[in-house]
Amino acid sequence: MDRDHTGQNRSRLKRVVRIGALLLSLGFLVALVSVQWKALQAYQWQFRPQFLFLSCVGLSLAWLLELSIWRFLLAGLGGQLRWSRAAQTWFLSNLMRYIPGNIWQFLGMAELAADDGVSRFTTFASIALHQVLSTTVGLVLAAVYFARNGQGGLFDAIRPFLWLAPFSLLLCQPRFLEWSLNLLLRVLKRPLIRVTLTWGQIWLILLGYLGVWLIMGAGFALLAASITPVTPQQFAALMASWAAAYVIGYLSMLTPSGLGVREGVLVLLLTPMFPPPVPTIIAISARLWMTAVEVGAGAIALITRTHSRRSQPAGAHAGLPLQREPAKDDLA
Repeated sequence: MDRDHTGQNRSRLKRVVRIGALLLSLGFLVALVSVQWKALQAYQWQFRPQFLFLSCVGLSLAWLLELSIWRFLLAGLGGQLRWSRAAQTWFLSNLMRYIPGNIWQFLGMAELAADDGVSRFTTFASIALHQVLSTTVGLVLAAVYFARNGQGGLFDAIRPFLWLAPFSLLLCQPRFLEWSLNLLLRVLKRPLIRVTLTWGQIWLILLGYLGVWLIMGAGFALLAASITPVTPQQFAALMASWAAAYVIGYLSMLTPSGLGVREGVLVLLLTPMFPPPVPTIIAISARLWMTAVEVGAGAIALITRTHSRRSQPAGAHAGLPLQREPAKDDLA
């Protein structure tokens, strides 16, 4: 009874903390706008719809590339999904990222993939690989840029640590990945996996994720260009700022989709580049931009899934580098 009561109290506390974090994030956004309200009203808007359109195309292309990499990892673990069904799973689950906790998106992916016969364990394992590799690349990209180009006391203080960030790529060594994932799986009492990726294959995957970050960052820079003039130097800085803000917002965990955290980091990084209130406008516009494209993609995925209730297993994929080790509960 005492243990159950303690567990319930912890669950309530976590719920309160998450709701509080969400309210604080929303309050931060409101305060951010209210403090610069006069400047926002006086700002001379120079809207360029062609750049907004290109930014949406860039964001969509980045997600399609990211989806393809995740599907490759999933297939390697034995989870076969046709590309159309993988896209539906990806974009529908994206809508769940706005629930506090950052776990709901992954639960959604597992449940949707399960409709096509993919075990939830396999989906979670593929997500773990995907998040580790993608986040590492985004972190390194932002760190290297600001180690070289960051100005001010803050960057002077952390520059040595930024230069150490590329060494985190060593943590993507196949044997270390396997050990880390299996350590977690042992704690969860789930079947182990065997990672048979070579270093060469790891680097190709990391290169793919680099492409994702560069394309998405270019989309963000084009979004900024639709609001205010952007120089080539600022374009590169905007790409790196997006990677930094996205990763920090994601790792914050408490707020849905890094709400408030991502915007705060963007304002901090863009303030040296643009006069007020431009950093605030860009940060808030980026949130609306990503949400709008996610909702649009999610709506298309929902329509196509509704009109296609088939769950045919995908054909065999040859040459995939990840394999799941057999376990007792798999050999019934």
